[in-house]
Amino acid sequence: MLDAITTRGHVLVTQRWHLFDVDQEDIMPRPTAPTQPWPKPDEFNPAANSSQRRVAPLLNNASAAVAAHNGEADTFAGSWPTSFSKGLPHDAHGIVDAQTYSEFLEEVADPTYTDNAGNRVALFDMPAYSGPFRTKPTTGCADFRWRAWESPISGHPFGFTGPDAGALGIAPAPRLGSDELAAEMAELYAMAYLRDVPFEAIREGAQGADKVVSALGQMAWFQSDASPKDADGERLSKVSEARRVRDGGALTTQSLFRGSSQGCAQGPYVSQFLLQGQERLADCKVTSAQQLSDQPDMSPVLLRNGLSPFGALRIDQRIDPQTAGVDYMRDWAEWLDVQNGADTTAEQAIDAEGLKLIETPRDLACYAHSETTCQAYLNACLLLLSWGATVDEGLSASGTDCRRDAVTWAGPRTLTLLAETATRALRAVKNQTFQVHNRARPEKLGSIASLVANGHGAVLGRSQPLANAHLSKLESAASQGFNLMNAIAKAPSEPRFSHNVNSQNGLPSNDRNLLLPMAYPEGSPMHPSYGAAHATVAGACVTVLKAFFRTHSSDGTRLTLADAGAYAVYVPESGGKSLVPTKRPEDALDNLTLNGELNKLAANIAIGRSMAGAHYYSDYFESVRMGERIAVGMLAEHLAMQSENSKVSIETFDGDRLSIIGSDEHDSEIHVQNSTPELWWTRHLPEQAGW
Repeated sequence: MLDAITTRGHVLVTQRWHLFDVDQEDIMPRPTAPTQPWPKPDEFNPAANSSQRRVAPLLNNASAAVAAHNGEADTFAGSWPTSFSKGLPHDAHGIVDAQTYSEFLEEVADPTYTDNAGNRVALFDMPAYSGPFRTKPTTGCADFRWRAWESPISGHPFGFTGPDAGALGIAPAPRLGSDELAAEMAELYAMAYLRDVPFEAIREGAQGADKVVSALGQMAWFQSDASPKDADGERLSKVSEARRVRDGGALTTQSLFRGSSQGCAQGPYVSQFLLQGQERLADCKVTSAQQLSDQPDMSPVLLRNGLSPFGALRIDQRIDPQTAGVDYMRDWAEWLDVQNGADTTAEQAIDAEGLKLIETPRDLACYAHSETTCQAYLNACLLLLSWGATVDEGLSASGTDCRRDAVTWAGPRTLTLLAETATRALRAVKNQTFQVHNRARPEKLGSIASLVANGHGAVLGRSQPLANAHLSKLESAASQGFNLMNAIAKAPSEPRFSHNVNSQNGLPSNDRNLLLPMAYPEGSPMHPSYGAAHATVAGACVTVLKAFFRTHSSDGTRLTLADAGAYAVYVPESGGKSLVPTKRPEDALDNLTLNGELNKLAANIAIGRSMAGAHYYSDYFESVRMGERIAVGMLAEHLAMQSENSKVSIETFDGDRLSIIGSDEHDSEIHVQNSTPELWWTRHLPEQAGW
């Protein structure tokens, strides 16, 4: 067992965590440094003095050994097509400068790193690109500034609550040449192709959605009876196989772009927690859910306009939408300047029509572009409280309604825990992005496809054969006269920013332009792709909401939105200016579960980033589950600190029933139905094994 010391008044109390039988010497030793540049997860070695540095060290367990990448740094040394290098100098073909890349990784691995002259070379100085940028702002301001990397060493510090950032991990990312990575990129191209099609039209198979589904369905990854292969031509690992399973079964227009957990493929695409508001009594025109169902046009004005409660205020769920049809980084010179670090963020085109609700993939990408760290989950919590949703029965002390207690487990405590858990999630995911995996963003993989398609594959060195295979797999997304890659190649590619004279000299041709159309002018953020910060926070915060609110009856039946107190199920009307009750029978209030809509909320925020072109599906899949583990660790610690018996029960993103129990003796236990905590905690590791 892991013993953790905490203080309670002036007395030291031992907390015994019934999770793992791991001693300090059992943790895996430092791996041998690779011969080629790659993040070194334990270079700074923060775990060495963990017991002295923290009041309550916990959960430093077998998953800490997942400090392993997919090996492509060695395989593709010199070109690094699948490694993150944004903000560093690249040549005309987008190949990163090897020396600067190596120095950057050294500083990311060790915050105290300096070169032989005692200087910080890559991380704390501006990039070494000799410029100037080929593109110029269209906003009338001076030349573009450099972008800064986003918290590249925040995964190093210790936290005083929950698992350490280095005590969690995710499996290696899919590799170039695999059926999985090709399918992920094809899906991103498809999202870009349908970016301005309303979700309701996609569900109906309208406006090209049916052609996209048919084309994607030709790829082995999306065929339930096929046997997709990894980059070596071998069968998939159990980890990859798990990512093939999507709620809803075979790929259809209903399941297209959906998440992987219970409820994600049911009902409208957008979670009700991103649409609905709550009426004030003075605005009510109905007195019951039945009356609203009978007379939907009498629904409360504030609810239909998406105003959610925030204490005495109302928060508008509408967004400032991005301009439809305007995508970015389709011009090679612009793409290259963004890779070198040009800050084009201010060039975002905003629709002059004004506020609207989330109606299209571009709208969801817009929401995920500017929402604060845990905004969506704070709103969901407040909305559920305003509905009168029932708190988990294990949190009610002596049979009382614990929401009346403003300190122990009432709304304020949960709102605080959401923010606290989100912060822990961000630190943990930064450890994975910068210190472990360093996965390239999809915009870089789009350049790889373009290089190969236009005869420049030789610059990729040893990765060229797998890059050729990757493009071949992408080209298989074609059916009934529709070819997805042809559609992308024909998409608008005109420059979005003004260019210097002769900016195209020496650059690859755009004859077959397979650069990924991006919803944001700056493309992806300035940190690697895997894990995903939005997805990790989503997984963590949604798990906290599942723990606080009752999502299942005593016999295990999932509670519906009607049970939670919702009035109706809404979708945006055409144009997104207001909400209307859905007319689909399958979307009935009694058919959608609270657990499912919370899962959908996490998927919406995470996959919304994919709809912008910033993340892969595997980023979402693995990261929400890492976030879930972070939240479980946080909840276990908080329940152990209570002075009364308490228990929370959740259904995980994989459908497990998990309970966390805190007793008046300050013990904390985790139970997983039909499994063990150890197996659940390490499920993300390939073949249930360490590294």
